[in-house]
Amino acid sequence: MKGVKDIFNKTKKEAEEIFEDDEKVYETVDEASEKAEKHKNAISKVWHQLQLMLSLLRDYSSGSYRDVSKSQLILMLAGIIYFILPVDFAPDFIPGIGYIDDAFVISVIARQFIYLLEDYEEWKNSEFIEVETE
Repeated sequence: MKGVKDIFNKTKKEAEEIFEDDEKVYETVDEASEKAEKHKNAISKVWHQLQLMLSLLRDYSSGSYRDVSKSQLILMLAGIIYFILPVDFAPDFIPGIGYIDDAFVISVIARQFIYLLEDYEEWKNSEFIEVETE
């Protein structure tokens, strides 16, 4: 998977730049959300993790969730940028295999931050419960 790693390292550099501008973070997250919706079946095994990462980035950029480090966010953002790329290790237009590498990258990041994502999901769910009961 050397090719995936090389491309991911490039997306990490891009993520570092994008991370400094909340508007660009929102644009990237929105683009990934749209692509994910269109290709939900192809990424079904990592759908939930991807949605958590996208939501976490939105909440961090809005200032509502800060229990995460900048380096963790940059890695998540790099994975999302990798997902957005139409031509990466396995180009997305190849039927049946175009999203295998994207799902792999998302799953590796999700496993690396499993506890962070679980804590975030718990916070997110408790936030909705509190709002609904008020």
